[in-house]
Amino acid sequence: MHAIRSGQAVSRKNALSKLQPFLDSKDILRVGGRAKHSVALSYDERHPIILPSKNHVSTLFARYHHNRTHHQGKTFTLAAIRGAGYWIVGVSRLVRSMINQCVTCRRLRGRPIEQLMADLPQERVDPAPPFSHIGMDCFGPFHIKDKRTELKKYGLILTCLYSRAIHIETLDDLSADALINALRCFICIRSPVKTIRCDNGTNFVGASNEFAKELEKLDSKSYLGRYFQQAQINFEFNVPNASHAGGIWEWQIRNVRAVLNGMIAGKYNGRLNSAGLRTALYEAMAVVNSRPLAVDDLHNPQGIVLTPNHLVTMKGQSIPSPPGVFEGSEIYGRKMWRRVQQFGEEFWKLWKTQYLTNITRRQRWETKKENLSQGDIVLLVDDHLPRNEWCTAVVEEPLESQDGLVRKAKLRLANRWIDKKGVEIAPASVLERPVQKLVLLLRKEA
Repeated sequence: MHAIRSGQAVSRKNALSKLQPFLDSKDILRVGGRAKHSVALSYDERHPIILPSKNHVSTLFARYHHNRTHHQGKTFTLAAIRGAGYWIVGVSRLVRSMINQCVTCRRLRGRPIEQLMADLPQERVDPAPPFSHIGMDCFGPFHIKDKRTELKKYGLILTCLYSRAIHIETLDDLSADALINALRCFICIRSPVKTIRCDNGTNFVGASNEFAKELEKLDSKSYLGRYFQQAQINFEFNVPNASHAGGIWEWQIRNVRAVLNGMIAGKYNGRLNSAGLRTALYEAMAVVNSRPLAVDDLHNPQGIVLTPNHLVTMKGQSIPSPPGVFEGSEIYGRKMWRRVQQFGEEFWKLWKTQYLTNITRRQRWETKKENLSQGDIVLLVDDHLPRNEWCTAVVEEPLESQDGLVRKAKLRLANRWIDKKGVEIAPASVLERPVQKLVLLLRKEA
């Protein structure tokens, strides 16, 4: 403005030099441009007022026109500002920053929160006997025929977190009793289980509660009571609505369904009885357990293709005998034990070099994000409702993982049952959700 008043040219290093600015009769800085002879445009449209970007007045102008366009995004807001006769320097950056902080725009178009993908649990990376630590889920239903009656059956998949082997049992329904019976059959075949990871299905929670009630009836001081308390199964439930946390068994269900679609599709669909369905599920289990865990040596004719059956059945591939001189009479003694140990060593070596190194890379959520804090206002993602009907909640307790990052939080839903003084008549609902199911609306001011 000083250069214009003194009749000097605006420096080319100045961002306004290409606008050919001038001062009007009221000493207001305006854009010169090339449209001064236009009749279709008004004076303010031909020569908009120049405003700085880092200024509270410019922010107020941008916010006002953003509200006038009913929060329709960056392009509409820019058009409204230009149409009103204002040229804000760096307006794109200003409007983008303002929209990112707009609570209404976050409610309408805000993306769910992301956080760095968590580290693998200890059960996935430490050696353990097969099916000591498992993941569990149900799938189905399958329609079968028992004589002239059509029935529904379900499948229960149990996958070893370490060897990635699977086991499948059939369920008559999704009750806790059917689950306990199937789990007992699995334990009788595959040996006791230490940890079960699963989602919050009603049958899983019911089975866990049943076990807890029965343990409470035992005398903790007796030998039998102490034994059962030490040998009990530890249920670890994922956060509700966190399907991505159960990817290890969701992927196995996908593999089983792919095999079943090739086996019982077409004319066999809906024509199997209970025995036929059980056989089909076991066939699918055998196929999935024969899949390669690593594909590095698939083209090597002398390489060992590592599969879950190597550890579960020890019949995946022929393993060379361990070094040493053995007698034929030791088939059930020392020789057999040493063969088993040598086979186990081969499996651990291949598992570490081929499989474990391939699962360490994060497939998504590769960067750390700012953690949620107590008091932040969020929107709960609900895939079954329109976006404008999603619930609003406040973060009551952010739950940190071992690495200090918040991937889930306890939330207190907005409570409509309050009196005129703001006192709650009925307590608000409190629930847990993963951050991937939350949209941040407003952070609590420090």
